[in-house]
Amino acid sequence: MLLAVDVGNSETVVALFTEAKRLQQWRLTSSPRQTGDEIAVLLHYLLHSVNVGEGEISGVAVSSVVPSLTPEYRRAVRRLFDRDAFVLSAATLPDLPVLYPDPASVGADRLANALALVETRGAPGIVVDLGTATTLDVITAAGEYAGGVIMPGVVTAANALFLHGARLARVEIARPRHVVGRTTEESLQSGIFYGAVGAVDTLVQAVIEEQGFPKEVPVVATGGLAGSIAAASSTITAVDDALTVTGIRLAWEKAGRP
Repeated sequence: MLLAVDVGNSETVVALFTEAKRLQQWRLTSSPRQTGDEIAVLLHYLLHSVNVGEGEISGVAVSSVVPSLTPEYRRAVRRLFDRDAFVLSAATLPDLPVLYPDPASVGADRLANALALVETRGAPGIVVDLGTATTLDVITAAGEYAGGVIMPGVVTAANALFLHGARLARVEIARPRHVVGRTTEESLQSGIFYGAVGAVDTLVQAVIEEQGFPKEVPVVATGGLAGSIAAASSTITAVDDALTVTGIRLAWEKAGRP
């Protein structure tokens, strides 16, 4: 069995695979102050909650965009499983050409997304990842990582608005019943939600035009808000909440891990 770990700025996703089958997935809060000992205890608890022992794990693959947590996950894996973690990066994923001048600067999660898209849906394609940041990852017809777009995430932008608007109360980020709100709260909800949908659709359409992609190009959304945003989007063609961990699994397999 493989443990695939996606360490994000706000959340960490841990998935348990047996070959290509995803058996279990957990979504946890990320803490930049977490220690390797704490992570080892947490992973131990998650595995035993589904009656899986440490000896049944044949590998642990980690994608991390939090530099302070990467070595802590290495320590946790070494302590708990007595093996080294596979850490995804441009250097450990040579089969995915990266067109950045500095491939090492591309976030590991974005590489995982790109690899999963190419392997599961082909190329070209676009990934929309709705996390702390909303990112678009663009894959060429040749299967190259061309680059992308980064903008504030839906929750990140909303929190900034709530913080700086003295009379603006926090609202649930969800699709409202009406575009035109009848209260301040309804107006906020509409603006946040449809503003995010509009931004995604505008950017996706601009990428398609600039890259000369066919209109039916796959546009796959992932992340916590992917389902609700995709339901109102005119450009997103599919939702895959396991896209990143699938890419981590594929990267581990391509690296020749047992």
